[in-house]
Amino acid sequence: MDANEVLSAFVDGERVEPAELASALGEAGAREALIDFVRFRAALADDSRPSEAFVERVRRRLGGRRPPWRARPLRLVAAAAVLALAALDLGRRFRPAGPADEPPPVSRVIRYEPGVDWLPVQGR
Repeated sequence: MDANEVLSAFVDGERVEPAELASALGEAGAREALIDFVRFRAALADDSRPSEAFVERVRRRLGGRRPPWRARPLRLVAAAAVLALAALDLGRRFRPAGPADEPPPVSRVIRYEPGVDWLPVQGR
């Protein structure tokens, strides 16, 4: 393995052979590379969990209320009914009106008269 790969694996907590680590530390620039890897790992550290004091303040402020979907089951049932009715309506709108092999009924007739609605083209 390359010296930088060995040092990176060591900083990441992976298993590294002691002889490989000793060899990598003996390379030129190994100290700087090791410091860079440690700084990079510290910058990517996961500090996304809130403190216990913050969590406790939020719990006190909320007063132990239940989540909204549990507090109002009637709203959940009403929303499900609206969605079901909307799905039925969409199914009715996109369903063909009649058999596919029949033309639609005539709603109006358009008549064209030669010389009035169009003129003949010369040469055709």
